[in-house]
Amino acid sequence: MKKCMSVCLVCAFVLCMSVGFAAAAGKIPVIVASPVDMATKSYVVITWNRLAELANKYSDNSFEFKVFPSMQLGDEQETVRGLQQGTIQISTLATNNFGVFAPSCGWVNMPYLFDSLDQFRQIVDAMWDQHNEWAIKEAGARCLSIVDIGFRQLTSNAKFPVRSLADAKGMKIRTPQNPLIVSTFKALGLNPTAVSFAETFNALQQGVVDGQECAYNLTTTLKFYEAQKYGTDINYAVHSANIIVNEKWLQSLTEKQRDALIRAGREAMEYERTQVAGLMEEDVVVMKKHGMELLGKPTDYDEWVRLGRTAWPKCYEVIGNGDAAKGKAIVDLALSKKK
Repeated sequence: MKKCMSVCLVCAFVLCMSVGFAAAAGKIPVIVASPVDMATKSYVVITWNRLAELANKYSDNSFEFKVFPSMQLGDEQETVRGLQQGTIQISTLATNNFGVFAPSCGWVNMPYLFDSLDQFRQIVDAMWDQHNEWAIKEAGARCLSIVDIGFRQLTSNAKFPVRSLADAKGMKIRTPQNPLIVSTFKALGLNPTAVSFAETFNALQQGVVDGQECAYNLTTTLKFYEAQKYGTDINYAVHSANIIVNEKWLQSLTEKQRDALIRAGREAMEYERTQVAGLMEEDVVVMKKHGMELLGKPTDYDEWVRLGRTAWPKCYEVIGNGDAAKGKAIVDLALSKKK
């Protein structure tokens, strides 16, 4: 509670300062929360920089963006609360954390649903309007971009070189505080340990957990390689992030300003997709340089897929916010968009 109050006070202070500065410059102040260091070569940073540039290009330089990186305004879920309260206008967060606020949007994180990154993108594009309808209704926030950086993989310390499911038994695996992901790892017969994203590095370094699941891009940009030895390609879900905006604030803008942000979000998303392959190649180089061994797919990968999909009934319940039939209908809709 004290932490949340502190975050709210910081946001309020920042908003007041930014309003004064932006008013003097004749621009609209926009508080932006980011979980990552904006100096890193992260897929989130690449997307955001492009979005901000295009938004001002299309709006005749209307916005004064003030970015607070490295979770300065709280962890990802706290920044969504700030966005809903109006102290933050734009936030960047993993799709699994947004699903806490917009359960219907959780279909994006279904385990072993997507066969490839291209298929993921095709379905995201096909579901775009419906996805945002759910996001606005359930969370009061619109997705400007949904960007990806390959599949979520498993990294582990020197005690757990994971080449099969049996190798992961007894391993404490950090997962997001998301019931859908926790259910998936339980279905695999593993030991998920929910840890805040802000605390993940310390948890790995101190041995509170033995490993974690995320895209390799985060392993490099957040230096998880300092506490991890192995990487295993379990490919259980696409690692994606949302750039979201407070819908009420967005609708308070002029039509030109509003359209500029929406257009910039889609175009920045398209641009990021052209950069992913290169980023993923660089991530492999960096991890190996820092002593990590990449083990490839588990020898029993088909069993990971089979067991992971046994979590689908529980996932339906999460996505349907307690209504499994509703959740299944949402997933079925997404599946129907597959080409």
